[in-house]
Amino acid sequence: MIRRSSLVCILLMIVPLVFPRAGRAQQGEPPSAKVLSAGDKAPDFTLADWQGKPFTLSTLKGHEGALLWFTNLCAGCQSKFGEMEKLKREYAGKGVEVIALSQLGKDRKSVDEAVQVNHLTLRFLYDPDGEVTTLYGGRYVPETCPLTNLYIINKDGMIVAATHYPGVPEAEIASELAKLRPGAAKGDK
Repeated sequence: MIRRSSLVCILLMIVPLVFPRAGRAQQGEPPSAKVLSAGDKAPDFTLADWQGKPFTLSTLKGHEGALLWFTNLCAGCQSKFGEMEKLKREYAGKGVEVIALSQLGKDRKSVDEAVQVNHLTLRFLYDPDGEVTTLYGGRYVPETCPLTNLYIINKDGMIVAATHYPGVPEAEIASELAKLRPGAAKGDK
């Protein structure tokens, strides 16, 4: 017959295997945050860009909105640099900021190379510890791309669109960005 103390020890060993999140929480790892979606308030944050200049999301007041793209520079993301550059140019004069956030942790070299090779003017933000990635994507896993990695935020700080990029056509992103601008519903361009 199994003694009660032995049964408790066996359960303590099995619980982390059956319920891995419970096991991590016991080991001191913080629980994952909620993955944000359309309708959620965009958490404010401050990160430095590649030139060391700070960027704070809430300073976009007065702008119509922002597009935040969390990227790990995989082949799929790199194939979309041209589209992101085009959106950046098209909406810059219309009060919409297009910003890329590196998900490569402390790896600055890879982003530096991608920026130089692709002649990027996108503003890249440095998230070395994955704190902002966790705020938005629910959990930071270095060098991976969360299923939701592109957020369009309106001037009131609300997320109006959340999707995976690449995976959504540029026209759909442009349509969401156009909705941020006054008069867009009237067909203004």
